[in-house]
Amino acid sequence: MILIGNGPSLKDSIDLYKDEILRYDRLVVNFFALSDQYEVIRPNYYLFVDPAFFDIPDNQRDTINRLIDSIVNKTTWKMRLCAPLGVENTRLAKALAKNANIEFVYYFSGEREIGDTPLYEAWDRNLICPPNRNSLNVGLYLSLYWGYKETYLIGVDMSSLEDIRVDQQTNELFSIDTHFYNNKQVYSDKKLFDAKRGRIRSDWKLHEYIYAFGKMFENYYDLSQYAKYKGLKVYNASEYSWINCFERKKLK
Repeated sequence: MILIGNGPSLKDSIDLYKDEILRYDRLVVNFFALSDQYEVIRPNYYLFVDPAFFDIPDNQRDTINRLIDSIVNKTTWKMRLCAPLGVENTRLAKALAKNANIEFVYYFSGEREIGDTPLYEAWDRNLICPPNRNSLNVGLYLSLYWGYKETYLIGVDMSSLEDIRVDQQTNELFSIDTHFYNNKQVYSDKKLFDAKRGRIRSDWKLHEYIYAFGKMFENYYDLSQYAKYKGLKVYNASEYSWINCFERKKLK
């Protein structure tokens, strides 16, 4: 399995290793279908995790509607749409079901008591799944849960801490847009995206932002231990990445 993140290094990975990428199963996330690479990569799996895709906020309605239309109209190959249980009746699920090429795969992502069941055994039975800190956290969990012997990460830069800024006059926290597709249209809320300065405003406090990143990296480490528990391999093949708990290995 090749897990495809939307980090800026993905462009280099596709340029260098497109043939290798197309040779194996591949999973994409979030707004990938709005890029011109969607019909090139033709993913086997598309994962949605963020609640905003299912309970669409007004400030993202236009963008997510464009995403839905893109997936429905462009997907001419067989693809599995992965999503948490409980979203079957949402607009996204109903709209994508109109395309006969799309098969839905649901996983349990809620909370429940697991008693004395060891954590990794509970993950292995999908009694629970790892916390949703990031879409690729969940994507990696699913690849391991499904039993892929080798999983490669590409475009999983996770380097956004390099991109945060603090306005020295207003104390405003913001980040630079560095997705590989560099598509400013994914930020349809003008209150969030400042096109003039190419930045995204954040409502978070600085310590909340840094804490969230720490928990995300902790989750990747936990998943590295889950891979060892299952006897499976995970390689970070991203051309640039902050994740340092997986062995580095190129696709070629």
